[in-house]
Amino acid sequence: MNGASHTGASDDLRDVESCRNGNTEAYRRIVERYQQRIARMMWRFARDPETHEDLVQEVFIEAFQSLPTFRARAPFEHWLARIATHVGYRHWRMQARRAEIETVPLEDWHELTASDPEEMDAEKVAELLYGLIAQLPARDRLVMTLRYIEDRSVEETSRLTGWSVSMVKVQAWRARRKLEKLLEKACGGL
Repeated sequence: MNGASHTGASDDLRDVESCRNGNTEAYRRIVERYQQRIARMMWRFARDPETHEDLVQEVFIEAFQSLPTFRARAPFEHWLARIATHVGYRHWRMQARRAEIETVPLEDWHELTASDPEEMDAEKVAELLYGLIAQLPARDRLVMTLRYIEDRSVEETSRLTGWSVSMVKVQAWRARRKLEKLLEKACGGL
């Protein structure tokens, strides 16, 4: 969610204030302005279209309910991205509690790594990557997604998660070690 223009920022502030005064049309404008960005972001948390749609809607509901807490210390889209990150992380934690994570068999990863890189199907690679990351605990999935899939800096990841910069670094290191072990198991055990 990079680069809201100055005009967009002033539109956001005006619309937020209008929403606080009961103007539902102003919130519709906010949703329209950010729906695509939030949808792209939430696709990282749920690849099932129905669940994805629910998560996007949940982000905007939570943002609407939290508008009184928006203090404009940072751009609105950063505040919204933080809400989206928390909604996605909460989804992963609930999913893990219900043990509903659908993982990709590690054998599929082994098959892919033995392939010629130029012949790889990008969509299949993405699905396998998400399946492999889905085998990590929610906290590790979150840091891997933000740092390496979305290519966010340590500072951005810290801001989105509410973790300290040191915590982000430690969590990323631990998550990488766990992912390496999964890959070793997939490639070495076959």
